[in-house]
Amino acid sequence: MKTSYLSIYKRITRSAVKVSIAAACIIATPSCKKWLEEKPKSSFSAETFFTNTSEAYMAVMGVYEVMSSTQTYGFNISMVFDIDTDIAQMSGADFSNDPRVAAHYGITPSHGYLLQVWTMLYKGIDRANLVIEKIPQMTQFTSGTAQDKSDLNRMLGEAKFLRGFYYAELVRLFGDVPMKLKATEATDQLQLPRTDRYQVYTQAIKDLTEAIDLVPWASKKVNDERISKGVVKGILARVALTAGGYSLRQNGQTQRPDNYKDYYAIALKQTKEVMESGEHVLNASYEQIFRNHCKFILEPKESMFEVALYNTTGGAANSGWVGTWNAPVADAGNPYGRANSFYKTTALFQKSYKTGDLRRDVAVCTYKLDATGAIVPQTTGRQDEAWAPGKWRRDWQGTSPKDLNNTDINWCVLRYADVLLMRAEAENEINEGPNQAAYDAINMVRRRGFGKPLTTADATVDLPAGLNKQSFFDAVKQERAWELCFEGGRKADLIRWNILGQSLRAAQTALKAYRSNYAYVAGTNFMDGKHELYPIPATEFDVNHNAGFIQNPKY
Repeated sequence: MKTSYLSIYKRITRSAVKVSIAAACIIATPSCKKWLEEKPKSSFSAETFFTNTSEAYMAVMGVYEVMSSTQTYGFNISMVFDIDTDIAQMSGADFSNDPRVAAHYGITPSHGYLLQVWTMLYKGIDRANLVIEKIPQMTQFTSGTAQDKSDLNRMLGEAKFLRGFYYAELVRLFGDVPMKLKATEATDQLQLPRTDRYQVYTQAIKDLTEAIDLVPWASKKVNDERISKGVVKGILARVALTAGGYSLRQNGQTQRPDNYKDYYAIALKQTKEVMESGEHVLNASYEQIFRNHCKFILEPKESMFEVALYNTTGGAANSGWVGTWNAPVADAGNPYGRANSFYKTTALFQKSYKTGDLRRDVAVCTYKLDATGAIVPQTTGRQDEAWAPGKWRRDWQGTSPKDLNNTDINWCVLRYADVLLMRAEAENEINEGPNQAAYDAINMVRRRGFGKPLTTADATVDLPAGLNKQSFFDAVKQERAWELCFEGGRKADLIRWNILGQSLRAAQTALKAYRSNYAYVAGTNFMDGKHELYPIPATEFDVNHNAGFIQNPKY
């Protein structure tokens, strides 16, 4: 069932979440200075709104709704902030537009995308804070029917999950960030210092852990974009691996915590429990996963967590640019809809797939669509520099698009294949080398890639036995690229492994050897000890003069 969080949330009149809208002011911005001066636009208020489960549900949809925007997972976080990497880049070497500046490591604190992401994630956190405070105060929470109690507990779990998820994303992108765990009120002190990331991670892990028991498994809920127990466990595993990995600190050093294996143990436990639940399984066809995305078919067995992107008219609100920016060129006027295709894979990544790997021609598209909708191969000269992600190509989306730029294709945040690969990585790290569970997890992903039965050993595609820890890690690193490419996580992986800079430089060297004038600049532009984090938006420093609120290194 295709959902629009926005359409549900908009049923709440604006003043019903008046306090929550102040989320952008957790670190106040000029646009927020006058929010208290606005007159209420309805008779509702945050203090009186949570009177029944329907109102609580609408408030929870408001927490989800933050994800459904080009300012977050419809574009900025999903596409721009995951590029340039060793396998993909934004087209064009100059800094002539905002996405290109951000992608090519030329971003400055004044860049608009930074403030958009910062503000939206804090808006989601503040909305979640309000829900977490108000639901336990509701009469129905303690004295309602069994259904009331079940519904409200689920909503409370969703709000906790989303707060933890949004905080983890802020830390991943910006490092230490201010942490606020109560809904904003007019009398609050909003000039907050940056909180050490491990305090934030501790809270995020606590929120996610508490959410596990409050939300249902996928098989026990309606097939929609609301989270399930498997989603919470999978995202908790991802957050734990990120927390246990390397990150750039305020002292300019890239470090991981001394107790990093404790975080890997969390990831191991959660991925193991997802696998043993029987709730999720790989789709036998890798291609079908993305055809389902393009046709708006929800498939929670594999695509566990999707952000709902939908607008009935094709307008920008609640839509994304999935399948236009990160798809092969589709010329204007063709029946499938235009695609500008600014997101490009590298030719050498396409060539890295092994013979027989069915994922290659799904992941990387080597053709364009002309104005008639006909396929035009791009296989001569330098045309391989125009190859693009093929997972959300226009000709898989059908005809008669509602808008030339905006699409309703959901952004998938977590697939079951990722859970399997996280399990393999965690087993290898915890046990100082791969065990059978690690091999089983990664080999299922590999077998699917080659069209083999998932649970039957196959020496032609399985990893060889006897790999040491480093060799197995190298295999996981490569498998994550082949399997999860362009799905929003490559840069984060390279950062937590502390190899982003060296990977960019190695990619550039290889591409220049492949073709001396290959257009790729990330290896030159990237600065170690700086670009592993994004800068705090400059606007925040105009209004937050707390001595503990400082900029990231070298910005």
